Amino acid sequence: MSFVQGYSQNSSFESMHGRDKSLKLTKEDALKRMKLEKPKIDVYKKLCERVLLGRKQRIYNQKYYDLVTDLLEWNQELYTVWNYRKELITNFVFKSITKDNVKARHDILVKELEFVLKKLKQSPKSYWIWNHRVWCLKLDKLSNWLMELQLIETFLKVDSRNYHAWSYRRLIAGFMKNDPEFTKSDELIDFDEFKFTTKMINKDISNYSAWHNRSQLIVKLFLKSPKVETQDGDKYASEYVEVFAEKDKIGFLKKELSLVKTAIYTDPEDSSVWFYLKWLISDYFIDELTSTEEVLKLLEKLSGDVEELNEVEFDDNGVENKWCLITEVYLMKRLFNLRKSSQDSERFHEILNKLKLLDIMRTERYKEIKLT
Repeated sequence: MSFVQGYSQNSSFESMHGRDKSLKLTKEDALKRMKLEKPKIDVYKKLCERVLLGRKQRIYNQKYYDLVTDLLEWNQELYTVWNYRKELITNFVFKSITKDNVKARHDILVKELEFVLKKLKQSPKSYWIWNHRVWCLKLDKLSNWLMELQLIETFLKVDSRNYHAWSYRRLIAGFMKNDPEFTKSDELIDFDEFKFTTKMINKDISNYSAWHNRSQLIVKLFLKSPKVETQDGDKYASEYVEVFAEKDKIGFLKKELSLVKTAIYTDPEDSSVWFYLKWLISDYFIDELTSTEEVLKLLEKLSGDVEELNEVEFDDNGVENKWCLITEVYLMKRLFNLRKSSQDSERFHEILNKLKLLDIMRTERYKEIKLT
């Protein structure tokens, strides 16, 4: 995509998550605009050549630091220029400052973070800009982690599914755990992040990043069995703390499947929820449960809920829901492996045959799914 807004004629760049990315112009309009902008383009090209030559010659001074800043004002997507900026900070800006002078380095990096934030607002899904921010934080011994979390929440208010913001949030959580000056325990950090995923899912159930982050945090919380204090009256948080502390996976699944049921009934076509549901009935949970009777009850109830939703979808749309059928296939596999019932086997093959007719493009994929 051209650095001058509006030159793109590729419709694939027009939107992401429903947000406009660039204007689409006719070929004639694009040529007219390029002609009008030619003087600016010439300036841009010369600036690019000058900066890239400076990096090649390893020139580190104020003049080239300013040139790099100017070039990034033109185009913040140049990863080579961001790398040159790192070299300028390391070899020029920090040259007269000792590593022991933490405060002086911090003041410089705060200004750099302000510049990075300005660029992120313009390109919130740029790998290079997020990477540069992480690089700055690794150098700064006085980083404000809570401020970084607030910053991420601001970005997620604009686009709750911004993959880069979610990845950055996981990095910040890791930095907090490794910072000896940070007072929160690892368990409390993970639990706070778990509560944050709940908050984001309640706002938008179609948030794949939130569901994915939640699954990673659940594994950590069961492993560490956190014993954290919750605010008075926060029954939701207290119940989850209890199931994690007691490693009560059946209790957890009962609570979590209630949340998932609400989500799949809200939007049966949302794949992110179904992927998360498949993880909930994976080996991580089922193989570690010792009470077969409890597991059977849980899976049978879930199967009934999914089957009921599929019937509603058929009544409303005249066709069965693909995600309901896929989930039923995996549920029948689980049930058959637990009780070896011929009815489960028959139901498994019946649903699989329906899927092959309903989702013809993935017929070969369905043929690979075996009962055992």
